[in-house]
Amino acid sequence: MTSHEARIPVSPVAPLGESRANQKPNFKNSAKTTGEVHMEPRVTELETHLKYIRRDMDEVRSDVRTIKHRLAYSAGATAVVLGLLGWVANSRFDQLVTLVSS
Repeated sequence: MTSHEARIPVSPVAPLGESRANQKPNFKNSAKTTGEVHMEPRVTELETHLKYIRRDMDEVRSDVRTIKHRLAYSAGATAVVLGLLGWVANSRFDQLVTLVSS
């Protein structure tokens, strides 16, 4: 055996005839012994954060919809007021010209 062969780690290989059901428990046991971080609490925390993000996004969508409606009503009201002012100014144009020229 050369020094190069001694450095190559050897991983255990399951026999080909062994079923996958038998391999899973062996994998879980070997993974925990090699320093695997327990992921369950972290996944649960991420799911909780995702739930709050979705709730906040729904609130933002609702707020944007409300703002759009308010802007539409404001634009409509402004158009009506400007239309009325224009109509009054047009109907009284001759009086405005006399006031300005006097």
